[in-house]
Amino acid sequence: MTIEREVTIAGQTYPVILSDENEALQAAKAAGRAIVGLWRENEEKQPTDYSFCLYLITDPEDADETFLERVVRRHLALPWFIAETDRLIIREFSQDDPLEPASAEDADGTFSDWNKREEYRKHQYRFAECGLWALERRADGVLVGKAGLTDGELGYHIYEPFRRQGYALEACRAIVKYGFETLELDKIRLRTKRSNTASRILAEKMGFIQVPSSCKDSIVFCMQKGYNSLYTK
Repeated sequence: MTIEREVTIAGQTYPVILSDENEALQAAKAAGRAIVGLWRENEEKQPTDYSFCLYLITDPEDADETFLERVVRRHLALPWFIAETDRLIIREFSQDDPLEPASAEDADGTFSDWNKREEYRKHQYRFAECGLWALERRADGVLVGKAGLTDGELGYHIYEPFRRQGYALEACRAIVKYGFETLELDKIRLRTKRSNTASRILAEKMGFIQVPSSCKDSIVFCMQKGYNSLYTK
């Protein structure tokens, strides 16, 4: 079975091929189209090689507009949009975003080296569907920092010129909401150095609860889904 669907992104229409047939999937891939494998749920041995499919579904009805848009964005390496707040657009980094200056906050150079950032975008976003995201100021498109969720842990870094303006709290509230409602996380952790007073205050404002930690230099906070509500306020 082969089905062709379409999805419109930013005014442009893209085809997506859904199939459980090798030839159809390979032909679509060779033609540069986005593809989704259809898994034959009741067959123990699958007749199709799905190893080159990033997405597999069992029911074509599961391929709604949001799913198809994600498939196309992954196929074309376009950023996925996470959330919008009063002042920020929270989205994945794109290949055109400016690099951030080298700093202690980016010790391994992931966001200050273009090649490393591309590797991060290629693997972290595609396979984990989360990570550190760009914080774009809605008023002028300037990046004010980054924040996100990695392995259930909230992290953020506001760039020096934009600190003490409430961007961290604004972004983190939206990201925690996204983590619980979209990623369906049961809990979210936040780890900070004991000396980082600003991060401790942010955690407490959001309703995080400090939990025991064996690390002498850091404090760990946790928010359990359904038990904390301050993140939405």
